[in-house]
Amino acid sequence: MNATCSSTSSAQMRVGIVTGNVEVAPDCWRLEIRCPEFARSATPGQFLMLRCRQGLDPLLSRAFSICDLIYEGGEPVGLVVLQVVIGVGTLALTKRVVGEEIGFLGPLGNPYDLGTPDEHMIMVAGGIGAAPFLYVARFLRARSAEQRLTYLVGGRNKDFVYLADEIAALGCDVQIATDDGSLGHQGYVTQLLDPLLASGVRVLACGPNPMFKSLASLVEQKRAEGLEFACQVSTEESMPCGYGACAGCVVPLRSDNHPDGFRYGKSCVEGPVFPVEAIRWDLIRSIH
Repeated sequence: MNATCSSTSSAQMRVGIVTGNVEVAPDCWRLEIRCPEFARSATPGQFLMLRCRQGLDPLLSRAFSICDLIYEGGEPVGLVVLQVVIGVGTLALTKRVVGEEIGFLGPLGNPYDLGTPDEHMIMVAGGIGAAPFLYVARFLRARSAEQRLTYLVGGRNKDFVYLADEIAALGCDVQIATDDGSLGHQGYVTQLLDPLLASGVRVLACGPNPMFKSLASLVEQKRAEGLEFACQVSTEESMPCGYGACAGCVVPLRSDNHPDGFRYGKSCVEGPVFPVEAIRWDLIRSIH
């Protein structure tokens, strides 16, 4: 095995090399993997299925947003995953050591539509839903030094606010909301979004379903008032396989061709990014 990355099939199965794995917040870890082939093909908003450790225990890989890319000499050579420990799989990932091989599948899924540089881009994150936005912000800033970028991030308290400093360093306006008021605005992140909505903005969101429900209601209200703007969400449904085989990540999508007015779509292949209005939020599960 060489010291960078090897592709083990045309189906995007890869083996990379762990180059960093550190705890950056309570139970939140930044995992860096060297794999130039992957880094050259990744797009903001996509995800990967990561093997938790060597062997088959746990059997299933875990899905993670691409948080950022690693560059050498101006060229992308690796990727960054930001992950919170919630179970045996994510705990196993914290034990990965520098120099170790790690298997993964990706890049997967449909990315964000990043529009045009003349739009005010508003990124809305709830908890670990912050993960994709460092890569998004870096990509946008590389595309345009002048585009107005705003990052709204919410968490339970100050320990659950992620990537604020890193994204601010890219020249983005950062606003923070916490449930307990320990940092920034006390309340919900969607309350920060409300006064920023105007025709022509573009909203990208990632977070838990309760946040999405609130966001969908706000968007519907503002559009009813005559505002015209795009809003996309990246779902956080559990993805056991990542390529559409198991149907474990389905979401209810509006459909005029079905008698109930909706159908179930697989987040991993039809998403994870959807227009906010495409999902029936009254039917979505609220388990996270």
